[in-house]
Amino acid sequence: MSDTARAAAHVSPKVSAEEMEATRVARFRDLKKFNVAFVDSLLPEHRKKNLKVIGRGVVEDPRMSPPIAEDHGFTVAFITCEPGQGAGLHSHETAEVFMPLNGNLVVYWGDDGEEELELEPWDTISVPQGVMRGFRNATDKELVILAMVGQQDGGGPVTWHPDILARAKDTGLAVQDGKLVRLDNFALPEGMEEIETG
Repeated sequence: MSDTARAAAHVSPKVSAEEMEATRVARFRDLKKFNVAFVDSLLPEHRKKNLKVIGRGVVEDPRMSPPIAEDHGFTVAFITCEPGQGAGLHSHETAEVFMPLNGNLVVYWGDDGEEELELEPWDTISVPQGVMRGFRNATDKELVILAMVGQQDGGGPVTWHPDILARAKDTGLAVQDGKLVRLDNFALPEGMEEIETG
């Protein structure tokens, strides 16, 4: 069939505005924010808020569910973090894409984070599958980052750098079978409140 014939024969499925709004729109103002979402969440330099948008992706807290839940074959999320904050070294079984939206982001990678690049707003990096990676806000204001991973479930659980796991255990957080576990010594740091909003 020619391109012209295919175009002439195409009929879009009917989707009402109400259905689109209910199942395929994620309003930023309504996204749930989680600040104790991953095992590194209580480490002083890795505090951030995670906001799921499309697909469950890589989650350690099962409460984190996206407003656009249908399997798209990839996941989309926003991450916000204060100056100097970010994510600890970790890897995924898929590539991971980061794009800072309103300031500079340092992305570092390697077995011990020995390589790094600084991205400006709207720059995009795709970190390959299996490579340890982390990031930090290089600005003096809250940074919003668009993050994407392949596959509906992000390719499985996060693999954390051993130092992150050891330090997290001291904060009362661990991971078992890909799920965040609160240990007996779990306590929020002074001045920090757990957030789950939306």
